[in-house]
Order: sequence, then C-alpha cells, then structure tokens
Amino acid sequence: MDNKIILKVSKWKDNAVAPVIFMIDDIANISVKKVSSSHLKIGEDWGQYGFQKNSMWDFLSKNLLNKFTDIKTTFFLVTDKRAPMAIGESYSYNNAIDKDKEFIEFLQYLEKNPSVELAYHGTNHGKASIKHEDFLQEWETFKSLNEAISEIERGKSLFKNIVKSYPTGGKYCGYEAGKFGDESISKTGFKWWCYHWDGILWDKNINNSKYDYDLTLNKGVVDIPSTVDASTLSLKIIKKLFTRKYLKSLYLFLTEGKTIEKHLDTLYNNKEVISIQEYSSPYRTDNRIQYPNIVSDIDNLNYIFSYLSKKDIWYTTCNELADYYLARLNIKIKFIEENKFIILSNQDLSSEITLISQFRGKKVSLCDSEGKFLLNFQKKRDEIYVTYSFERNKEYIISILN
Repeated sequence: MDNKIILKVSKWKDNAVAPVIFMIDDIANISVKKVSSSHLKIGEDWGQYGFQKNSMWDFLSKNLLNKFTDIKTTFFLVTDKRAPMAIGESYSYNNAIDKDKEFIEFLQYLEKNPSVELAYHGTNHGKASIKHEDFLQEWETFKSLNEAISEIERGKSLFKNIVKSYPTGGKYCGYEAGKFGDESISKTGFKWWCYHWDGILWDKNINNSKYDYDLTLNKGVVDIPSTVDASTLSLKIIKKLFTRKYLKSLYLFLTEGKTIEKHLDTLYNNKEVISIQEYSSPYRTDNRIQYPNIVSDIDNLNYIFSYLSKKDIWYTTCNELADYYLARLNIKIKFIEENKFIILSNQDLSSEITLISQFRGKKVSLCDSEGKFLLNFQKKRDEIYVTYSFERNKEYIISILN
C-alpha cells in the first residue's frame, strides 16, 4: 500500500454532501393589514412588528426555527420605503429601516443571531406602474451604471447605519438585473450575490447555461443559486389536497414525474446547493397572494427540513458559503516534508476549511509545526476529514498512529 499522504480540500464544510440555505425575501419595515383589527394577524407582518405576537419572526420561530435549530436563514432586507405593486396602492405601514426604534432593535437582534444573516435587497424594490404586470423591479429602473452604483451605495449606507456593518451580499429584486445589474454589483464591493432563479431549470425545464445549481463567479462575485421553491408541495401534505398549489404539484408528478423529494435528492446526490426560497408574508398591495411564502408553506417547510435532516448536509448562510467557496478556490496544499504541509493562499482565510485524506483505518491527527496536537480527523463515509481554522503560509503536521 502506498503510504504517501494525500490531502485535498473537501467541496463542502465538514465533508457534507450538500449545503442547505434558507432564503427569505423582503424583510422590511412593512405590514399589510388584511383584517380591520387592533390585533396583528398571522401573515400581515413583513418585519415591522419585530418580536410581537403573530409577527413574521414570532410565527417563523414557533412553527419552524425552534423545531429545526440547525437551520440558518439569510434574510434579504429592503432598506427604504418599498414601492407598491401599482400606482394608487399602499401598504398599511411602510417606512425605511431607520425610522422606528422597535424595528431597529429587531434588525440588530437578527444581526447578532449566529443562525441569521441580513443581506441586501435594494432600497425601494422598484417602481409602481398603472398595471401590476408593468411593475419595474429596482435594477430595471436604473438608466445608467452611475445611477445604479449611487443608489446601491445609498442603500448600503442605510443598512450599515442600523446593522453596523455593510452587507456582504444580496439579491436582485425579482431576479431582474436590468442593463447595469452585474456591473453595478461587481463595482460596489459585494462578495456574493443571488443573480437568478436557478430553480427554473427544474420547474420549467429551461436549458440555459446562465442558470446553475452550483457556485460560480460572476465578475469576481460569488454567484449563489436559488434552487428550491418551497411552495412546490410534497404530495404527502394531504391537508393541502384541494389547494391550487397542491394541484400544481400533482400535475407536475402526473405529467413529468416530478416531486419536491426528487428535486431535493437530485441536488443532494450531485453535491449541489439546496437553497430554499420563501417570502416573509403572503400579502402584497394588489391583494394577490405572493408565493412562495412562509405562512402558506409552513407545513411543507416542516416536511422539507424533516426530509433533509436525515441527510448529511451543511446548514449555512450565503456569506458562510461564499467564504468557504472562495477559500477552496484559492487554497493550495504544499508538502514540505513527508508529513508536514503548508497552506498557500493569495488571501487570508475567513472560513474554517475541511481537508480530507485517505488513511481510513488508522488514527490520524492534525498538529501544529511543533507537533502539538490540535484535533483528530473524523471518519465519514469512506473518507476521513478535519475542519480547522487554518492560517495561510503556516506549517502543519499530519500524525498517523498504527
């Protein structure tokens, strides 16, 4: 047997098969009251009501996050007053993120929550038109690159004034880039971005190279795909039997053999990104229900995360995923002695890195350059791995015991 040590960077942290992100759009200082009542009803809050009973966060925590404590959520934050869907319509309440103490405290709580990430989702989300279908998404409204950059910088400043740091990434409103989208994102310092609804590859059978279930780079920015529509109901959610969404899922199964389980399994087996898309509320100004949304889909979300909990997955945020990907792209492992190696990288490593090796039947440890024990390799499937906060240009030793 060849005893030469082989080390390589695992595709995903802790040698997991696939990463899972929970994405929620349009957290904002907004509410849409559907019932004339002094009491908040479930679904009426987009974030304005913070910690109050029946708020978006209260509902989500009680009905999902408290049950699946490993979930990590990336919220996409609208920073200024959001435009209605059509001229003449209005939200029950609509304000910038810096106007209300309770909402400010809520955002600052979320930012400190290790299971939550706040990301950028524009300032006003777009421009209302006479007809709902003519609504212009925010990046479609920019008439020049300079205008796009200026508005992004204004939105980022609003974000930083409350959250105390600039957003590392974000998402196009309506997944529409307009003429200046990609260039404006590249020039405004974002590390990662959600450019497309990549789930279109599955739900519409689109064959287009711009969509991808895996991570790529776009003008130096990590392109994080959006891959799972959580309103695609499992046929096992019988309580939704006579709803339009259930019938749509049934139709997909009968005509194309598609199920949400098969979609999740395919992403998982191909070691691709499982990013689950939702909206914070079912309600918008045109009285239509926006799908997917956490209220209508809560039973399906519980089913999806229960289904995924039986798999070897890495729960992560978009930023953590981007950090790992960038580290993986930049790292080179160089052996300077038989069991001593150095991590080479052109940038500081902001993520823990997982290395995998081939010594499955032996006890293998990671040590520093002086031979001091750091931690043991773990076994998973047919490989052993170690996850550690490696430093670039620093020596490490692999210790192998018979």
